[in-house]
Amino acid sequence: MSARTVHRVAIVGCGVVSDMHFRGCLAHPDRVEIVAAVDPSAERRAWVAETFGVHATFPSIAEALDQVDFDAAVVSTPSHVRLEAVAELAAAGIHLFVEKPLADGVAQAREVVAAAADAGVRLAVDQNFRYHYAFGQARDAIRDGRIGRVLSVDHCELMWREVTGWRADQVHHTLSVMGVHWFDGFRYILGVEADWLTATTHRSPALHAAGETDASIHLRFGDIGVNYTQSFSSRVERVETIVIGEEGTLRLDYGILEIHTADGVETIANPWAGDGKPESAFLGLDELLSSVEDRRQPTNSGADNLRTLSLLDGAYRSAESGEPVRFQDGVL
Repeated sequence: MSARTVHRVAIVGCGVVSDMHFRGCLAHPDRVEIVAAVDPSAERRAWVAETFGVHATFPSIAEALDQVDFDAAVVSTPSHVRLEAVAELAAAGIHLFVEKPLADGVAQAREVVAAAADAGVRLAVDQNFRYHYAFGQARDAIRDGRIGRVLSVDHCELMWREVTGWRADQVHHTLSVMGVHWFDGFRYILGVEADWLTATTHRSPALHAAGETDASIHLRFGDIGVNYTQSFSSRVERVETIVIGEEGTLRLDYGILEIHTADGVETIANPWAGDGKPESAFLGLDELLSSVEDRRQPTNSGADNLRTLSLLDGAYRSAESGEPVRFQDGVL
């Protein structure tokens, strides 16, 4: 393993989601140094300087590349302009940590992955719910055989969520905002890829959103069935995942994992829930940086994320056609 070094990082796209990246990076000066921030909005650049003390801010990637040396970038631009940003940075030899969803659909995601591969740079995706939600603890419990063979998963997230800004105008809404986390989480804990899914989506007139606000989805991962309900228009709030195994049951949310067996209930806390969200984002970035040092692909690579994007894209296709969508090795 190569020595761990301090990497010079630029944060590209300084909208709301960038807050956790700034905070996560600044908590690890032994690992990363934020040397530049890029956003076309002068207001957002001023916010970066005032809030985080990063004064090397630029309205474009080209200006940042021209004036500052950095070896990695956190790309948190809106997904519909992400390919342009990734292509420009990759061509300059910059390793990439990209917000989710990786792109608007699998076809564009393949272009993003290809741009990084052609340039010889590493590409990872910020699927931070592998840490921020108790998926990591559930994955360990399943791998350790704590509940035996997994039979089924039931996941439900209900909330009232008004979304403003660019997201409110996108034709794809609640699944792109939250479903991409849960699809990746199912893959992560089960360790197998999906064979097919069927989906139904709805748009509530009570919310000001161009895209869907609610979805009901059934997926099959081999012989494991997964039921997933998502709502941004529910007046009842709830988030919970139940994993039923032959010898026990897991119940998890952001903060805890409960392992229910014949011997009783064991509760395991998740240290990256709540205020740990910036750290959950940093852990994904650190995986990218470690992969650069170790000359390997990151576990959260763009190529791996094509399978998560396939579930997201497949859900939209199924909802539109009314037919099930099938996958080959988890990919559309």
